[in-house]
Amino acid sequence: MKFTVTRNELLNELNLVQGVIEKKSTIPILSNILLEAAGGHLDIAATDLDVTIRCGCPASVETEGTTTISARRLFDIVRLLPDGADISFSLLENDWVQLHSGNSQYKIVALPKENFPSIPEAAVSTAQIPGVLLRNMIQRTMFAITQEESRYSLNGALLVLVPNEIKMVATDGHRLALVGKSMEIPGVDLEVRALIPRKTLVELQKLIGEQDTLVEFGRDENHLFFSVGSKRLVSRILAGQFPNYELVVPRDNDKLIVSSTKELVDGIRRAAIMSDEKLRAIKLSFKAGFLELTASSAEAGEAREVVPVEFDGDGIDIGFNPQYLLDFLGVCAVDSISISLKDSETQGLLRPVTTSDLDYRYVVMPMKF
Repeated sequence: MKFTVTRNELLNELNLVQGVIEKKSTIPILSNILLEAAGGHLDIAATDLDVTIRCGCPASVETEGTTTISARRLFDIVRLLPDGADISFSLLENDWVQLHSGNSQYKIVALPKENFPSIPEAAVSTAQIPGVLLRNMIQRTMFAITQEESRYSLNGALLVLVPNEIKMVATDGHRLALVGKSMEIPGVDLEVRALIPRKTLVELQKLIGEQDTLVEFGRDENHLFFSVGSKRLVSRILAGQFPNYELVVPRDNDKLIVSSTKELVDGIRRAAIMSDEKLRAIKLSFKAGFLELTASSAEAGEAREVVPVEFDGDGIDIGFNPQYLLDFLGVCAVDSISISLKDSETQGLLRPVTTSDLDYRYVVMPMKF
C-alpha cells in the first residue's frame, strides 16, 4: 500500500472518527482505524462495536492496500504537521506504516486488517431527513437523556417518523423533552420508531456539522444507518421499551405565564447559588405581574430574586430543579418562553414563544421545597 493525501483533508476526517474510538478499550484493534487506499480515494473506518463511522478523502494512490493503525497517534501526528502539507503513507514488509511529510518521518506499528471488526452493510434507505432539522432536534432533546446506565431504554432519544410528521423525544424520568415538525418525510409510508443511543446522537451532530444537506436514514433488525454525502454512521439499536411519552405531557395546566428567557435564566442562576446541594431545588412563586425565585440552605443561606412576568391569575408556588430549567432555557433559542402550570404537585409544561414551525415541549416534574 502506498498513497499520498493532503494534511488538511485527512485531518478533517480524523477529527470525525476520534469520538468513536475507545480510549480505554481492552481490545487493541478498537483503538485503531482501518485505512483502505484504492481508486483515487482513502477510506477510513472506526468502531467501538456499538457505533461505526466510515468516511474518507481524495488520495493519490500508487499501490492499493489496506491496514489499521493507531487512531490517536495518527491524529496527533497529522494535526502537528504544517498546514497544507502532503503526507505520504507506505506499508512496509514488517507490517509497519511509514509516514513522510517534508522533513518529518514516522514509523507506526500496524495491526492486520483481518483483526478489524466487520462493518454492517447499509440497509435500504427508509427516509430522507433535512440535516439542519435533525441537528436542531438532537440539540433540543439530548440533554434530557438519563445519565443512569442501568436505565437502558432511556439511554437514548426516540426518533418517530410518520408520513406527515417527524418527532424526537428523550427523558430521564424527571423531565421530558419532545420536539416535532409537521412535514412530508420522503420514503415513509408507515410509522418508523428508532431508539438512538446518546453516543450516536453526538457523532451524528458532528457528521452533519453546518451542512444544509439531506441525511439518508435506514435500519435493519439490529442497526441504524445514517448517511451524509459519502460519510456513513452505523449504530446498534437500543433495546427495550421506551415509555409512552404522550401520557406524560399535561393536558389541563390552566395557569399560563410568559417570561423573558434571559431575565428568567439570570434569575434562576442567581437564586440557585443558595439552593441546598442535596435537594437542588428552588421555589418559584408566581404572582400577578412577577415571579419570585427563592432558595435556601442551612449551610449557605438564602436568596431571593424577582423577575417580571406576564401573569394575572391566582398565585401558585412550585419547586423545580434549577438545572433542569436552565437546560431547556439554554437551547430553546427564543426571547420569550411560556410556562403552563396546574398546581404545586403537577408537572409543568414549558414551551418557546415563537412563530417557528417546530413544536417544542418540555415537561418537568415538580420538587418539594
